[in-house]
Amino acid sequence: MKKIIILMGVIIITTLSANAQKKHEHKSKAETSVVPVFDKPNADVQTQINNLLIVYYKMKDALVADKDADAMAAAKEFRKALEKVDMNKMTSAEHTYYMDLQTKLDYDAEHISGAPNIEHIREHFETLSVNMFALVKAFKANDGKAVYYDYCPMKKASWISNGEEIKNPYYGKKMMDCGSVKDSIK
Repeated sequence: MKKIIILMGVIIITTLSANAQKKHEHKSKAETSVVPVFDKPNADVQTQINNLLIVYYKMKDALVADKDADAMAAAKEFRKALEKVDMNKMTSAEHTYYMDLQTKLDYDAEHISGAPNIEHIREHFETLSVNMFALVKAFKANDGKAVYYDYCPMKKASWISNGEEIKNPYYGKKMMDCGSVKDSIK
């Protein structure tokens, strides 16, 4: 009986460790991927990805204001917009790159849309932001408007902004101006 209890404990610890590793892999893949920049993406695809960016900004603004319900609603809208991106208008290389990001973006948006609390939303917003910036950069899908890639050293996390002024979605009203612009697409 004692051996069975020990064996069950080992199985539980191994399972928990494997789940933690999967979560870490999901985050680290987003942060370490190389971003290609496609020469002439289809204009319709660019518009559809820009529409994702507009909804992303709603999510970010909701987190800045500490409004988890609004962030969850924006994540649902984001998932619908993600489904509308027409992959048939992409080159083979664009399609391959997009599919990888689409899976990651949908994963995080799904978690945000059904999150139990704002901390969980912000956790998934981290990787969603990294992958969204990669998508916008690769497809030049910023509709001719400047996009800023901001970084919070306290959270060690990035986000996308449509203005140079720092409005931190990870700390909201607590530390609104924590961060700086690290990159931009003009």
